[in-house]
Amino acid sequence: MKRPGDHPGSHAGPPEGWDRLDDPEAEGREAVSPTVESQRIPPDEESTIPLIAGSWGDLAVILGVGAGALVALKLAGHGAPFAAAPWALGLAVMWWVAATATLVTIRRATPGMLMAGLRFERAVPPRRVAWVVVVALVLSATLGIPTAVGRRGWALGGAAGSGITSVVEPS
Repeated sequence: MKRPGDHPGSHAGPPEGWDRLDDPEAEGREAVSPTVESQRIPPDEESTIPLIAGSWGDLAVILGVGAGALVALKLAGHGAPFAAAPWALGLAVMWWVAATATLVTIRRATPGMLMAGLRFERAVPPRRVAWVVVVALVLSATLGIPTAVGRRGWALGGAAGSGITSVVEPS
């Protein structure tokens, strides 16, 4: 009996090798196409803009979680969700502190640093994680402006005991 999808030239299953990624080096091809490589912009190691963007990213994460809590309250039928704004902001900051401490320990960066393509050069010692979280919170509250004054990455780098580097490799 014929099935609706049967016709000459069709096969019963997925194509062979559908679940494996191509390995361009094993096939003797270039790993990255020349058009993609030529469009890559090397990071500017002296710019403070990514550091400021990282602080803004941390603030965006905090505000996003707070707004999500307010929306959840409204959807749950709470009569005045904006009256709970201080609670929602406190919850967002507590969530951000926990997430940041975890990411600094595992990924060597705050959420905002990851979004800006930055990380610490070395692993942050456990005794310094709390200082990194406090400094990152202060920088996000001040929109990263203290980062623009002085040596690049002095605040977060000093708290972590490590320099800050770009995740993007220069071409």
